[in-house]
Amino acid sequence: MSQSLNISKSNSQLKPAPEFHEGRECLESRKFPESLGSHEYPESREYPVSNGQEPENELEALAVRCACTSAQDNVREKLFELARGVRALEKQNSGWRLETRERLFVFNKWHDASKQFLDDTKDYLAEFLAAIPKVRVPTGGGDTLKNAINNVSKLSLFELPMIPEMPAAPESWRRLVALHYELSRVSTNKDKTHFLSSRDAAKVFPGLSHQTAHDINLVLVEHGVIKIVRVGDKRQGGKATEFRYLLPLAESGVEDDDALPS
Repeated sequence: MSQSLNISKSNSQLKPAPEFHEGRECLESRKFPESLGSHEYPESREYPVSNGQEPENELEALAVRCACTSAQDNVREKLFELARGVRALEKQNSGWRLETRERLFVFNKWHDASKQFLDDTKDYLAEFLAAIPKVRVPTGGGDTLKNAINNVSKLSLFELPMIPEMPAAPESWRRLVALHYELSRVSTNKDKTHFLSSRDAAKVFPGLSHQTAHDINLVLVEHGVIKIVRVGDKRQGGKATEFRYLLPLAESGVEDDDALPS
């Protein structure tokens, strides 16, 4: 049977998870209810997310946006959309993970809004919680890449970054450098790292294949333009390769303004 969970709120403040050395008193203060089936939940802390709304309202709005509204809706896709929204909220708050009770709150609101289209024999809560760590691109993440590619496509050949010791490098190579630069510039990750798959990299230049884009990236690594922080997953749907852009702005063809034209 699917779960519909209740949760209340209080004015207590959200704090980072306790260190193990902080002792039993701190752990006791964060105990969860003994049974999910009891429908009795401890008072919720204030949510760490905010986008011009009250945090609780923002979480509820996310749930309603992702709710099933017709029998034709794919419930699995709607749940994954909800998981992407949760990851986006966490990312905009410096990667601060929502507590389980916040995640339950979102699920509860989604379930209430979708229940007439749900199958009572399925465990949607388990599916939702399991989907969150599988999210590769949080909601809005795809727009960041799309905007970066669009910005780079507007650059003239003269505006493209130069590759050290390779002044005659092909335009496709230099546009890929510009894409790495732009993704690094807008990155919210620590050390300004960014994710980019070979298939997405190929979109920066007409006719460029993902195999060639992969090879160009390896050349850029060898020439000190970018660094591979983490190799991407080979499985479909896995994380893309994580890069760090290494060139100083002066070598990127950027002078006073550190942003590419938009």
